Formats: sequence, structure tokens, C-alpha cells
Amino acid sequence: MKSKLKKIMEKNREDIIMTLPGFINQLLLLMNSGVTAQEAFVKIGKSYSRLPEERQNYFTREITEINRTSRRTGESVIAGFYRFSRFSGVKELTRAANILMENRDRGTDLWEKLAEQGEALWAERKRMALERIRLAESKMSFPLGIMLLALIIITAAPAMMQI
Repeated sequence: MKSKLKKIMEKNREDIIMTLPGFINQLLLLMNSGVTAQEAFVKIGKSYSRLPEERQNYFTREITEINRTSRRTGESVIAGFYRFSRFSGVKELTRAANILMENRDRGTDLWEKLAEQGEALWAERKRMALERIRLAESKMSFPLGIMLLALIIITAAPAMMQI
């Protein structure tokens, strides 16, 4: 039971880390075109809700749900995003949510901080992809070794039988 829950939590964390850099880029693009952070968040949430079910993941479903909840309750989507980041326990998401909350509360320079965070997230995503590649390489080395051994035996067997 615990291992199943742990796997689900790890999958959710991975979904967040893989989707968050694109989300931040979308947020930055919309803000650069003159849209406020709140409006940009709502637009991104609406676009995520139009995605087909097979393309949605944990993060996109949660962003869509934050949008719905904010419309129903009148709460700020950024406050809902902040609450979600605290619940998820993913430090990268928490950092991004803190930047958005800090901007909402104090009016700090949002664009530069989000751009730095986005770059860091892309680097983390790249690191995770390289880690997966290395894991796949190590998993494939054993079958490759067995195949090489079988090839050596097949080619050396006729020579040994003649001796």
C-alpha cells in the first residue's frame, strides 16, 4: 500500500517538474505581451482544460482545478496555486508560487525572477532526462553482454569442435 502511494507521489512530482518549465514560459510570454499574471494564469488554465484527456497530467489537471475553484469561490488563482504548491511539497513549484505571491503582495520584479526560475527548471528537466538515459543504458548493458557472449560461443564453437 505504501509503495503504491509512494509511486503515485513520485509520478505526480515528476509530472510537475516536467510541466512547470513550459508553464512558466507560457506565463512569461503572456506577461510580456501585456497581460497581468492573474489573467495569464487564467488563460493558461483554460488552455489546459481544452487538452485531450490523454495529454493531461497531474499538473495540468490541478491548474485547471485551481481555475475552476477560483471562479466558484472568488479566490485569487495565484493564492490557489500557492496552496497547491504547499500541498505538493515540490520545492521547484513552491519557489515559483512564492515568486508569484511575492509579486502579488509586494509588487516585486516578477518577470526577471520567473525567467531565472524557468531557466533553472529547464536545467533540472534536462538533468532528469540524462538520468533516465543513463538508467536505460545500464539496464540494456546486461542483455547486450549476454548477446555478445552467445555470439562468441556460436562463432567459436565450430573451431573448437575441429580441435
